[in-house]
Amino acid sequence: MDIKLITPPSPLRQVMISLIIIPTLLLVGCGSSSSDDADDTEDTSDSDPGPIEGLVAPTVSVDYDNWQLRFTWRDMTGADFYRIHEDPDSMSGYSQLGPDLTSNEYVYNINLSEITNARFIVEACDAEQCIDSDIVTLDTVSPGITPIVVSGDSAPDMGSAVFSSNIGTAFDFDVNGPGTIAIHGVTDQTDSSGSARDGIFKYESGTGLTLVQPDDDNLPASDASYNGFYDVWIADNGHILFGGLLNLDNTLTDDVDGFNNEVLLRNTFGTTALMAREGEPGRGGTAFPTLDAGASVYFSENITANRVFTNLSIDASGGITFQLGSNTDAFRTDDDSDFYDSTIWTIKGDGTKLQSLSTSQTELPGNLDIGVFSAFKQYSQNASGQLAYGLAINGVPTDNNSGVYVRDTDGSHTEVAREAGGSVSDYIDRLQTATLQITDNGEVFYFTQRDVAGVGNRGLYTNATGTSNTRIARIGLPFLLEDGTTQEITGFIGGGSSFSAADNTAAFLVNAGSVDTEDALIVWQDGTAKRRFQEGDAVRGLLDSSTVDLDLVSVPGTGPRIELNNNGWIGFQGLTAFGTEALFVSSPNGYTRLMVREGQSFSVGDIDYGTVMEVLDFQIDQAANMIVGLRFVDGTNGIFSVTLCGSDEPC
Repeated sequence: MDIKLITPPSPLRQVMISLIIIPTLLLVGCGSSSSDDADDTEDTSDSDPGPIEGLVAPTVSVDYDNWQLRFTWRDMTGADFYRIHEDPDSMSGYSQLGPDLTSNEYVYNINLSEITNARFIVEACDAEQCIDSDIVTLDTVSPGITPIVVSGDSAPDMGSAVFSSNIGTAFDFDVNGPGTIAIHGVTDQTDSSGSARDGIFKYESGTGLTLVQPDDDNLPASDASYNGFYDVWIADNGHILFGGLLNLDNTLTDDVDGFNNEVLLRNTFGTTALMAREGEPGRGGTAFPTLDAGASVYFSENITANRVFTNLSIDASGGITFQLGSNTDAFRTDDDSDFYDSTIWTIKGDGTKLQSLSTSQTELPGNLDIGVFSAFKQYSQNASGQLAYGLAINGVPTDNNSGVYVRDTDGSHTEVAREAGGSVSDYIDRLQTATLQITDNGEVFYFTQRDVAGVGNRGLYTNATGTSNTRIARIGLPFLLEDGTTQEITGFIGGGSSFSAADNTAAFLVNAGSVDTEDALIVWQDGTAKRRFQEGDAVRGLLDSSTVDLDLVSVPGTGPRIELNNNGWIGFQGLTAFGTEALFVSSPNGYTRLMVREGQSFSVGDIDYGTVMEVLDFQIDQAANMIVGLRFVDGTNGIFSVTLCGSDEPC
C-alpha cells in the first residue's frame, strides 16, 4: 500500500518505504494551529522570514500496518518539541493530535473504512516558531477491504440482471476454511413466473464473482420450474449446498403442489444435483432409510411454505445433516402410515442417505435408550462428519437422565458427559438443552445449566483435556487466569451464543458485574486462560476505547455473536462510545481493532457506500480474512472481505 507526501512540484524526489516525498517548507508560529490550506504550502512574499537558523523541517516516514499509522522522523537540530496535526477529511482544517512530543515517533490508530481523506503534518518547534513537514495524505492507502458484491452490481452471466436492493433481500453467504465464499443473491430480473430471479454465486480471490446456478436453468427435478432459493453453505472441498423452492399451484393433481415443493441441492464443481426432495417418491419425492431396516420414509409439509429441511450443518466433504421442520410430517413408503420416530437425518458426501439418530432405535453406550432430543438444533457437526448431540435418556434415575454423546462416522456412539450421578461432576443438569460445538479434532465444548438455584447456574465445559468433563468456567466461581489474576464471572454474555470453539481452544464473553473488573473476552486453551480483551483496553481504529461495552442486549441479523477461527482470530460485537453496535476483531497477539460500526460512513477507495445501518453477519476463514455482511441506510446490502493479518500478525 502507498502513502504519499504531496506538495507542489520540486526537482528533488526521494523514495522511502513506498513513500513519495517532495520536500518544501511552511512556517507557522508555535502558538498557532496549522490550519493553512494544503494548496498554500509555500510563501514567496518579501515578508517571509525564512527558516530559523538551525531549525529544519522534519522529513517524515510513515509505516502503515494493521490499522495503525506510525509517523517517524529524525531528531531535528534546534527542535525542543514536535507536534502532529490532522485534517480528518481535507476540509475541516488541522487540529493537533495528542500533546506536544519530545520523541520523534507518533502512533495513530485509524479506522480506514471511514477515514480515507485525512491529511497530516509534523511540526518541529523551538521557543520561537514551528516549521512544518510536507503533507502526508492517505488517498492511496488501501484498508485491506475488498468489496465482494453489493446490491446494484450486475449479476454475472444473468443478462441484464442486477442484485436487488429491496428490503429483505440481504445476501446470504457462507465461507469455507480455504476462503471461498458461496452467496445466495436475489436480482431485480424476473423469471417466467414473474418472480424475482435468484442465483447461487461463488467468489474466489483472483477469479472474482461467478455464477454457480440460476434458479431457472438446468436444474434437476425438471418436472417443475423453480421459484427461488434459500440459504447456502459451502464445504471445505468446494461443494456448494443450497435449498430451493419449486413453483406450485396448490392442487393435488399437479406434480408440484403444497406438499412437495422443497428441495436440497448440491453443486459439485459446476454440476448441480438433487440431494433430497419433499413429497412421496411416486411424485418425485425422496425416500430415506430408517435404522430399523424397515420401510423407508418420505417427508411432507403440512403448511405451505414451511421449511422441511431445517437446522442444517455440513461437513468438509459436502455431507449435510438436518432436522425436520416443526410442521413437517413423515410417512412410511410401504403403507403410507405415519412415522413418528424423532430423528436427525444425514446425507453423506457420497450421496448416501441415512438416519443419524433415532429415539426408538439408537442405543447409547451402557445399553441406554434415548428419551428425547430437542426439537431445535442442539447438535454440532465437524469437518469429518462426527456429530455431537444433547439428549434425554430413558430408564435412568432423574438425577442423571441427560447426556452429551458423539456419533462417529462408523455409526458408533461415545458418551462425552452425563448429568450429575452419571459420568460428570459439578451438578450439571439438562444436557439435552446444552449448546454444543464439536471441533475438527473431535473435542466437544458445551454450555449448560447446573442443578442449583440462583447464582452459579450456568457453566462452560469440555472434554478437550481427555477427561469426560472439565469445567472451563462457571458463574459465581473465581476464574484463574494464566498471569495469576482472577476474573469475576457473574454471567455469560449471550448465554449459549457466548462462546465459540476451535481445536483445544474456546473463546467466550463474560459479565464481570464489577466496575473494577469489567466485562471481558476470555480465551481458554489447553487448560490455561487469559483475557484477550477487557472493557477499557485500547482499540485500534476507535479513538475513545474506554467506553466499549460488550454486553449487548440484542444483535441484529443472523450472524454469530462471537467467532473463533483455528488460528486464534476472534470476531465479536459490542457498543461504542456513540451507543452504536460495532464489530471488533481480536488478534492472536492480543490487540483489538474496530472493524465497522453502525452510523459510520463506509468507503473503499473512491466508492462511498453510505452510512452503515447494521452488521448482518460475519465469518472468518482460516487465512484470517473476515467476511462481513452490511446493510446501509439507503437499503443497499453488501458483502466485504477484510484482510486481518499484516507484518506483525502473520496469516
